[in-house]
Amino acid sequence: MRIFVDTSFFIALTMKGDQWHERARGAMPSEMSLATSSLVVNETISLLQARGYFSDALVFLREIRGNDHLEMLYVDPALQSQAWDEFSRWGAMGANAVDCVSFSLMKKHGIRRVLTFDQHFRLAGFEVGP
Repeated sequence: MRIFVDTSFFIALTMKGDQWHERARGAMPSEMSLATSSLVVNETISLLQARGYFSDALVFLREIRGNDHLEMLYVDPALQSQAWDEFSRWGAMGANAVDCVSFSLMKKHGIRRVLTFDQHFRLAGFEVGP
């Protein structure tokens, strides 16, 4: 079973002061196949940088790029178009454009479960953890 990892989970895992940090640390599955997208990674490092944690962003990026247990998913033009359609559906409920790309990628790859603290994934019909 593959599990998608969202930005909110990566932020919680990376930032010791995050309200969900301990919960994220305790939820890291050891035997599950993990996947995320290049856009989630970009969103994560951008948020870390914007919050004044540039060095943490660099460490996160280095660790992600060297992680053989995390599949990196990429967006093609057809999937991006589908994600924009998802945004038309879910954007008014607060899902951002990266969330909508994640929804589309998860559907394309048959991924039903996501590690996130973002409840928009639950609204879109995915199994949310931790």
